[in-house]
Amino acid sequence: MMWPLFMIWALMNGPADLPSLPQVPVLCYHNMVPEKHASNPFLFITPTQFREQMKGLRDSGYQSIHPDQLAAYILDGKPLPEKPVLISFDDTRTEHFYVAAGILQELRFRGTFFIMTVCINKPRYLSSHEIKLLADSGHTVAAHTWDHPNLKTAHQPDWEKQLSAPRKTLEKITSRPVHHFAYPFGAWNSQVVEELQKAGYRTAFQLDQAMDPRMPAYTIRRIMVSGEWSAARLQEEMKKRF
Repeated sequence: MMWPLFMIWALMNGPADLPSLPQVPVLCYHNMVPEKHASNPFLFITPTQFREQMKGLRDSGYQSIHPDQLAAYILDGKPLPEKPVLISFDDTRTEHFYVAAGILQELRFRGTFFIMTVCINKPRYLSSHEIKLLADSGHTVAAHTWDHPNLKTAHQPDWEKQLSAPRKTLEKITSRPVHHFAYPFGAWNSQVVEELQKAGYRTAFQLDQAMDPRMPAYTIRRIMVSGEWSAARLQEEMKKRF
């Protein structure tokens, strides 16, 4: 069995001696709405503002990557393109297909879409066909549980329902392997990580906490992007937080 690089280092040297690779910016978006949303700009963004942010990244030389590339970088030290960024979307909204994916395609970016499988084919959420088209267009389809529980605090979670079944559902829809996961609310603990490993996931994405050097591939940091940020402000935040 091939052991991941970070596990070998941990066994030989201890977590404090893990190699320190520069962290890659990972962005997290949720809802896309026609007008600015006053209640929580970190959950809502207009298509105009999203396009401005993405165009700013492209014009500054950023290149989008997918989770397989990020996993190979974290676990095996494989190189990434210059100025990499991973662009992700949570919660299965239909606007991710009809708005976000179109803007990404136009700018030659690729996204990662974390799917709650309970929502598939429901009104205002992605259909199986749309999810398949995202995968066929070069985007990454990944899992976000069945119905978005807080896995860290839930009492005796149904791991099969929340982890294994969503992966199998998405693999059936896309005809592609699904190895990547985003924690609902960014919440995780060592038990959740253990269950993810059992379920066959290679990486897991949290939110604003620092990456845990003992399990870096399962504690990948993301930042939630404000719909009020300009393109310049987004890049300032990326440099500051990563």
